Amino acid sequence: MPADLDDLFTALGRQADTLPLTGADGARQRGRQRRARNRAVLAGIAVLLVLTGAGVAVTRDRHAEPILPATTPSRVRGLSPVGEPLRLAEGRMWNNARISGNRVIGFSTVGDGGHETVAVDSSTGATLWRISSSDTYYRGVAATAEAVMLLRELNLPSDGPQDRILYFHDPATGAKRWELRHTDHDRLVLHEKVLVRLVHTTGVTEAYDLVTGRRLWSAPAGADRPLLMDGMVTEADAHQYGSGNNGLFDPSTEKAFPYTDDRLVQVTRKGKVVIRNIRTGQIQSTVQGRIGAMDVYSNGADPTGVESVTAYEGTVYLTEYTEQGLQIGTPDRILHRSQAPWRWEDFVPCGRQRLCVFESREEREARTVMIDATTGTVLRTTGAVPGDGIAALRTSRLLMSFGGGGGTALYDPNGQAMYSDNGFGGFIDDGNVLTLTQDAGDRQYTARGVSTIDYKKSRLGVLPEVSGRCDWDETVLTCPAGRELRIWRFTR
Repeated sequence: MPADLDDLFTALGRQADTLPLTGADGARQRGRQRRARNRAVLAGIAVLLVLTGAGVAVTRDRHAEPILPATTPSRVRGLSPVGEPLRLAEGRMWNNARISGNRVIGFSTVGDGGHETVAVDSSTGATLWRISSSDTYYRGVAATAEAVMLLRELNLPSDGPQDRILYFHDPATGAKRWELRHTDHDRLVLHEKVLVRLVHTTGVTEAYDLVTGRRLWSAPAGADRPLLMDGMVTEADAHQYGSGNNGLFDPSTEKAFPYTDDRLVQVTRKGKVVIRNIRTGQIQSTVQGRIGAMDVYSNGADPTGVESVTAYEGTVYLTEYTEQGLQIGTPDRILHRSQAPWRWEDFVPCGRQRLCVFESREEREARTVMIDATTGTVLRTTGAVPGDGIAALRTSRLLMSFGGGGGTALYDPNGQAMYSDNGFGGFIDDGNVLTLTQDAGDRQYTARGVSTIDYKKSRLGVLPEVSGRCDWDETVLTCPAGRELRIWRFTR
């Protein structure tokens, strides 16, 4: 029988790090804290440990697992190594692994910020191409099926804009196609076919063909310039929340999840919510919100306003900083404002027109509030949860990975906890979840597959210690494991 969240998490308590900050400086500080906290979670999830020895091969369980019934999508039952691990020289390590179509992209830092990036055939393990640079400073790699992107920083981080370059490469050959100079104050939205940039200094919105770099359209700032921008997540998308949601900002720890829906959402200084076609720039709808957007990078900015925008299956959610504190709503209504002694921590869309808000109290307790986004009605309040972490959503099922030993929990569409363990993970497809746990205290990982149909688990094998964030899709799992880049195929 599934355990209720109250019973499941009573012993898992986790401290929240809420600070009562005010003003635009507070908003900037909250953003830095949230990014720092989420990077800490991601660091715990990635387990960024420097390895000196060779990795350990996947091993099968000593004791036979029970044969579980077939499901649709088919149940993941095991892992099969693909080819031989790709090894680096002594003293080197792989930092990132990303999947681009039928290729695995490995990224390794060289010297004082240079890089070596290698593409491997995910079905054979054969090396396809290799590129490198001694220039500094490369932060990491992001990938879609049609582009491999390397992020390079040109100056040290500061309170001012940081100059950056995104290099776009052909996944088939490694050849450079184009580049985009920008700053970390600009906002970027990565679509499977388009890259959109909102230029902070001018308010101009520019859209580029992801493959060729050709400018598709441009929209001037106008009298009421946009300040915030996001894509529209659909129910079928492999998307994560709580990791900064922008793998182009820090690909060293975050994965870029390209949007598939063609709606681009912008919020203007005066609070208009504008939805454009991301391929053409054509405005599809405009709604006047309740308050205007904040410009957290401008000194002397209004200390109140919309701080961020998130869009899911046609519903636009706005997080707002007001004189009463943080609240979340849609353009036409406030959905939730924390009441003392509870403090608002984070939120995630947890289904069509459903919102889950994470709150903490006196740094000792945490709870989740599930809300109907059309009426604001509280559908369920669940106490004794570990807090907020990295969230993934598929077919209205929510998976939370809390990092730092906080564990992973899988919730059904009604907010009921159906499975948990002490690892981290994400969705493989609509019917399967992958979790990785350190069970034996030897830094190796036990990989498990959990069905979202009957919530039964299968032990898939044992992985070596990893040196960066793993990546997976419905076919393969890849991990940077010290000197070795490893690939496994899911067996069903």
